[in-house]
Amino acid sequence: MRFVFLFMFLVGLVCGVISMIAGIDRYERHRRWTSYFNLPTIGSFATAFGVAGYLFFRYTSLSLAAIFGIAIVIGLAAAGGMVALIAGWAVPSAAREVSDARYLLQGHFGRVTQAIPPDGAGEITYEHDGAQHVVAARSLDGAAVASDAEIVIERVEDGVAYVELWSTIERQLKLPT
Repeated sequence: MRFVFLFMFLVGLVCGVISMIAGIDRYERHRRWTSYFNLPTIGSFATAFGVAGYLFFRYTSLSLAAIFGIAIVIGLAAAGGMVALIAGWAVPSAAREVSDARYLLQGHFGRVTQAIPPDGAGEITYEHDGAQHVVAARSLDGAAVASDAEIVIERVEDGVAYVELWSTIERQLKLPT
């Protein structure tokens, strides 16, 4: 039986790690009652259920039914705490967040279709939401960028994309050996 509790604990930890890495999709709209059944809530229930069940199973002489009952109550309390945390802190703070429209495409890859002269404007193409887009572009550092070069968008202001060569960013990302 202890393996069931340990398994639930591990499931909860995995759900928690995935939640931290992937986050919660705030653009996905569901009916209200299903919003309580999300990965962080399930993970908190599984973790608390597993820990409580294991500890009570290992260190008490309670019956299996009593241990399950206590573990379920503790798991539900943890899930309720997670719902309160999300509803009371995460959702309101996300609602207050104001996105700067200039940086919505930051990090998108593209390709130069018309060479960008020094301190001048050229043209790039990039894909977003399944559609190809063509916009005017300037180099972020004011240097020339050849046609057909791979670039990364830094921001878009007044219909002009400010871009940097992917090779420059790639060099910056390489760790010293």
